[in-house]
Amino acid sequence: MKMNIMKFGAALLAVGICITAPEMRAQTTTTSVTTTKGAFTEFVSGSRTVVVKTEANPAPLRYVITKQTTVVDEAGMPVTIERITPGSPLAIDYTGTGDQLVASRIVVQKPATVAVPATTGPGVTEHTTTTTTTTRPLTHDEKKALKKEKEERKEALKEDIEKRQEALEKAKDKLDDDD
Repeated sequence: MKMNIMKFGAALLAVGICITAPEMRAQTTTTSVTTTKGAFTEFVSGSRTVVVKTEANPAPLRYVITKQTTVVDEAGMPVTIERITPGSPLAIDYTGTGDQLVASRIVVQKPATVAVPATTGPGVTEHTTTTTTTTRPLTHDEKKALKKEKEERKEALKEDIEKRQEALEKAKDKLDDDD
């Protein structure tokens, strides 16, 4: 009888931990998101790092890109990081400090248009320079890859939920067997 009570208590403790574990993580996790603006310098694909030059910082900043990082244009349309041209203005939402900057959202902004004023007179020709950086629409393959990433994240979450449900069912069966 004493052994059954100990098994019952252990199973009850296991069920309680499984049920409250997600709530405990949610209560203790606090993150501060910071936004900065700068010019895109390069994307280092091997380390999944975006290098950005800001006016406030003389050294380029490096932001790590994760599967959860969203890259969009100002209209909110997805953009692949490989399609951003050097010099494009970016707004980056990130967490972390120092060398551990993790980008959560990158917004590719429209660059300012620069025009050189025209001067007229004898022997002077008009000259206007406009710089425009555009992001093109995603290709079919890029859309497919983004959709695949989303489905993989969704599938991983489903598997996690199934594992937790199985653990709860095992604990419940153990409790029923002990009675």
